[in-house]
Amino acid sequence: MFEIRESDGTSTSYAAMSNILMAVAPNNPVSGDDLANEDLSLGESHPGYRWLTWSGDTPAGFFAGAEETWDRSPGRFRVYAAVDPRWQGQGAGRELWNHCLSALLDKYEVTELACETRSDQERGIRFLQDRGFVLKKSAHESELEVIGYDLTEPLRRRRGLLAQGIEFLSVAELSTDDPAWFEKYHKLRMEFQADMMYPPTPLTLEEHWAEHQSNREFDPSMTLVAVRDGEWMAYTALRQSGADPTLWWTSLTGVGRAHRRLGLASALKTTAIEAVQQRGGSRIRTDNDARNPMFKINQAFGFRLLPDIQNWRRPLRGEADIREVLR
Repeated sequence: MFEIRESDGTSTSYAAMSNILMAVAPNNPVSGDDLANEDLSLGESHPGYRWLTWSGDTPAGFFAGAEETWDRSPGRFRVYAAVDPRWQGQGAGRELWNHCLSALLDKYEVTELACETRSDQERGIRFLQDRGFVLKKSAHESELEVIGYDLTEPLRRRRGLLAQGIEFLSVAELSTDDPAWFEKYHKLRMEFQADMMYPPTPLTLEEHWAEHQSNREFDPSMTLVAVRDGEWMAYTALRQSGADPTLWWTSLTGVGRAHRRLGLASALKTTAIEAVQQRGGSRIRTDNDARNPMFKINQAFGFRLLPDIQNWRRPLRGEADIREVLR
């Protein structure tokens, strides 16, 4: 009934996968370009594989698998499967999962699987639980409507920082006159990433530059920096959704250790809202661990909670684990 083929990596295949994701989770827009950029960001040393399952000439589902890059854990693979609701309940997901995961296990030394769902995806959660996955962590996703948002009070607070000689400028502006801009960007990012709840493996300057060169989502005009006398103190980065140009995602917001508790994160959030409004955007989305100070800041700005992003893990220690995960 279903035919499974490895993706040919064309824009048509990526568009088919994004259509499936939109059918599964219509409130989480994603484009084919978004998925292609995600694969490109893996780099040559972290290959990604995608398969499509077909019902006749119609794509019915897809599977994605890639070595985890966040903390460079050897043997940990991030996997994901989605089936168009029209074919759910017909065995398409199980067939796709078993076929593609078996191919992955045959090719690589896989010691652990990681998979994301959202807290409202009951079918996906049951699928993972039935295969021995355990919930590792959750992140609160939230959204702010920026059309008509009143910035009077936030702008008043930001003026207090401006009076202290702190400017809020984009990387596009800063990089024009500062040849050392990337070194400053790198130093600041590595500093506040090290303080995350689940810190990634630090990158060298050269590794970060190589990653940056392949990052098509980086927008220098929407990467906003708090700077004083040439010193980068904090920044926030936004990217535009490829599927919905009115939606902007906050990729990362952080403040250098020496400059915390000055109100810089809130001032950057104000600057981001202002920038999105000027771009004609309607919404900003972000996600945070509940223990992250940015979560409370976003709540104070009026961000509305959406279903949580859940990260599930499944160790593979031997044949018994593999049999269970391929049930």
